Amino acid sequence: MLHIAWSAGDDTSGETTLDQGATFILARRMNLPERQPVVAETIDGSAYVFVRLPYVSDPALVVTATAAQPVVHRGQRDNGAIVELTTPQGGSTTPAPGQKISLIDSGTRIELRFPDLTFSALVTFDLPDLPGGSGTVQLGVDSLQHDDIWLIGAIAVALSPDNGVVAHGDLKQAFARWRGTEEHSDGAFDRNVLRPALTARGLEAGPRMNKIVLLVERCRRTAEFPSRVLDDVRGHLASLRHDG
Repeated sequence: MLHIAWSAGDDTSGETTLDQGATFILARRMNLPERQPVVAETIDGSAYVFVRLPYVSDPALVVTATAAQPVVHRGQRDNGAIVELTTPQGGSTTPAPGQKISLIDSGTRIELRFPDLTFSALVTFDLPDLPGGSGTVQLGVDSLQHDDIWLIGAIAVALSPDNGVVAHGDLKQAFARWRGTEEHSDGAFDRNVLRPALTARGLEAGPRMNKIVLLVERCRRTAEFPSRVLDDVRGHLASLRHDG
């Protein structure tokens, strides 16, 4: 069960509880009357907050209730808006336009800020019961986020030095070790793992461009992976090397 308490400025606020599969959506609706610039509605089990502002995207924010942690999608375009996710511990993440992030902490606050509007949503949820020994438990992330596209980004950032990126062969080897599979050939690894990870983040890599550089720079710039998650990734990889 997912609970969201939201506010749009000082005068308008509300709360909603969502079942699995339902969504909470902030979006633009320019046909709202001027005297009522914010309207909240429930449609087919999903909650909508509509605002009458031309620079708010349609949709701007989407929070989806899943079987595990909820997923936040930033639909808001890059037009000066600030979108920030802040955990109860004070850690913050700034998703890029189009990026999806799974919330790993109940009580995370989502804010969308413009000069004349601050929209805030406090997201609380029950932590899922996951099987012991799984990567999702070790990393504190849900099964939706824990796929190849997410994993290769986390490994790439975790293994990259502060002023560089991990070597292609080392990344490929680490990914295969984590998954417990044979190593891909270079071409298959790029085509089936690296390129989808870039595409999912809205990146395009030409034939002469270093895909690992693009991936690591994007993940770092958007603070996609909190430091404690990267530490868990490094620890798990170290344990796999030791076991092998």
